[in-house]
Amino acid sequence: MSGAHALGRRALGAMALAGLLAAGPAAAQEAWPTRPIRLVVAFTAGSEPDLLARAMATSMQASLGQPVVVDNRVGAASVVAAEHVSQQRPDGYTLLLTSSSTFCVTPHLFANLPFRVEQFQPLTLLMRGQLALYANPRLPVRTVADVVDYARSQPHPMPYAANVGLVAHLSGERMMQVTGIRMMDVSYRGTPAAQQMLMRGDVAITFDGLAAYIGLVRNGEIRAIAVTGERRVPALPEVPTFAESGFPDVAQPYWYGLFAPAGIPEPVMRRIVAAAHAALAESRLFEQMLAQGAELRGNAPAEFTAMVAEERERWGELIRKIGLRLG
Repeated sequence: MSGAHALGRRALGAMALAGLLAAGPAAAQEAWPTRPIRLVVAFTAGSEPDLLARAMATSMQASLGQPVVVDNRVGAASVVAAEHVSQQRPDGYTLLLTSSSTFCVTPHLFANLPFRVEQFQPLTLLMRGQLALYANPRLPVRTVADVVDYARSQPHPMPYAANVGLVAHLSGERMMQVTGIRMMDVSYRGTPAAQQMLMRGDVAITFDGLAAYIGLVRNGEIRAIAVTGERRVPALPEVPTFAESGFPDVAQPYWYGLFAPAGIPEPVMRRIVAAAHAALAESRLFEQMLAQGAELRGNAPAEFTAMVAEERERWGELIRKIGLRLG
């Protein structure tokens, strides 16, 4: 074989190899997913976002043809889960379901977080929810005004269940700012623990979501004082809004969304978002969350990215006004 022919074959071989290497990622994206997908939830089992994640996982599994496994990673006001996901490959096999606190609130509170906002690709909004103010039912409080009066009557700051840096904690901070009462935040590991603290009387009140509390409120084990939305919740129609109670400036909105490590391939991102939106549209899940005062709503990655940035600036303005800094 002549040197020219040998050179030509080597060149063709190199070109073919280069073509295979270039096609590899594309082929892998077309085949995605080929193994289970892990949905990391920054909250405990039994909490509102966990209930949402598990309901969505079943539908997403059917859409994607692979198991979607919920992985609860709790701690440090959702920082533990976010740090973990920030270290994973951007291949679509690890996703993060977390609240607005993680990327809109926490960056303003801590100077040295173990992750950066830029390490994540926002995929889609999932749910806008309401907080409620809950109280131990043995306390002489039935309205927001009662809670304020009770706190003022105490010789020491009134204990309330709150994990520092989350929206529920900021609602407590805002309540202190608006009313002038003194409260002491008591940390807990997940919604079930907060509920136990409240029922035992370890804390007087807490702010939290609705899904995991409705049964306890109906049974009289916990008292719901007010909800944060513009209207009452169908599942608890007797509970007034903060505005109705005369305290419109206390409550803060929140949401849950889906994120991936930055750099996720566009085709994979589109499939995940489509599967998530299909799950949100399922009537059973939609009706269940609607009854609890939540609104299931998806959006496009670009729209969600802009929304996160806008809300991060709005929360930053509030936090600077309050003068809150945690580290």
